Amino acid sequence: MSLSIGVHIYEKLTSSASLKGLVGDKIFPVSTQQATTFPFILYKRNSLVPNVTKDRYATGDNVEVEIVVADSNYMRSITIAEKVRSLIDRKSGEYKTFSVVDAVLISTDESFAEDTFIQRLTFSFETEPNI
Repeated sequence: MSLSIGVHIYEKLTSSASLKGLVGDKIFPVSTQQATTFPFILYKRNSLVPNVTKDRYATGDNVEVEIVVADSNYMRSITIAEKVRSLIDRKSGEYKTFSVVDAVLISTDESFAEDTFIQRLTFSFETEPNI
């Protein structure tokens, strides 16, 4: 179910014309799989913890996802990261097998490696199964 959280991320990010104007179609799960040009976005699930009641009844999951913006231009990397935040933070969604009830930005950091400015945003998603 919420192992498919990438569906939510991809849908939210690709729905924005302004983000598409900045990165084009360069939004990838886990890896670019091939050489690409700047700027681009990667996203990956860091963890998934089931919400289980004391009766061992699963009520959904808490999923942590990391979204990385990579660019050769620092200010543009910040602009893209801010846009990503506005598209994901506090946004819900309903899909075939699960619903995203809430999304919260829990941390950010930035770094520089090999001529690349990296903006990293980590979100926590609360999901429920669609039965």
